[in-house]
Amino acid sequence: MEKIKFFLKKKTFFFRKKIFNSNRIFNRNTIWFIILKKNNKIGIGECNPLLEKSVSKNRFENELENLSKRVVSLKKTEVRHYHKYISYSSIFFGLEQAFLSLKNQFPVLYDSEFFHGKKGISINALIWLNSFKKKNKGSVIKEIENRIIEGFSFIKMKISANFFDYQYSVLKKIKKKYPFIKIRVDANGSFENMKKTLYCLNKLYDLSIIHSIEQPISSGYWKNMSKICKQSKLPIALDEELEGIHELKEKKRLLDIIHPEYVVLKPSINGGFYGSKEWILEANKRKIKWWISSSLESNIGLNAITQWTFMMMRKQHLKYSNVDSHVHGLNTGVLYVNNWISPLEIKEGSIWYNPSLKWKIFF
Repeated sequence: MEKIKFFLKKKTFFFRKKIFNSNRIFNRNTIWFIILKKNNKIGIGECNPLLEKSVSKNRFENELENLSKRVVSLKKTEVRHYHKYISYSSIFFGLEQAFLSLKNQFPVLYDSEFFHGKKGISINALIWLNSFKKKNKGSVIKEIENRIIEGFSFIKMKISANFFDYQYSVLKKIKKKYPFIKIRVDANGSFENMKKTLYCLNKLYDLSIIHSIEQPISSGYWKNMSKICKQSKLPIALDEELEGIHELKEKKRLLDIIHPEYVVLKPSINGGFYGSKEWILEANKRKIKWWISSSLESNIGLNAITQWTFMMMRKQHLKYSNVDSHVHGLNTGVLYVNNWISPLEIKEGSIWYNPSLKWKIFF
């Protein structure tokens, strides 16, 4: 039997335009790729450290180098054998992708109706904070109109407590013009004062087009977040709150204390498919809904996430169409000017895999 060959490659991706949320600016993103070869098969996994907390470039690269030696020596192709040697969630996720696509031959991770182009996955459009910072209501509304024309009825918007009143006035205009759309707002933890937070959330609720708000306050303040979940009329979704929590016992504890309406899962950050599935199973037990989001992956990582998302929805007997929480955030691949050419397409508010199109991957 042929030995496993392990290669590491990296590529820097550039955003079409500078984008930012309430606490970060994004210009470029350097992503590592694990490439495995065995028995004439190839597997590729993406390690995207951009949203990892406390990333050390040298430590990240050293961990990848050590992992490559360990995989070659152990000759095991199940990710569970390497869990204890990996400290970064995105590296675990990259290895997980690489093994799955090695087993099934990249670009296949899961053979499904999605991969064969028969079904798509509903996704939301994404409006970044810089669209609001122009202080031009007309341009924001025009951007939303363009997304509606493209077929989106679910839109996600980045918001900030620093200019909430302005954004609220924009949302009022949107409601008047497009009362049928649903909007998720993402605060990225920008609210601080509890009283003001609840005031703003209840104002958003009164607009009736706001579906939910992601992470209104900074992560780590479980008691405060629990109070907000209980007192806010607007449903709360946890996002950054889940980062860095990988022990099953702690996941259960967080969900029991805060008990949000939704959790937002990002495999790159939440321990890959394995860790994200744990969150889903525990959320289901507590009647907490969930959706999956990409975290600025290239099309290689996005390909893996979309295939897994479809499989998870099928296992949970969920609909793939535009139904409440099962509209996912899987459209960040369009942000890069030099992304890989892939069969992934966004049409009519859904992401599809078009088997007639070919991958073009050059390192």
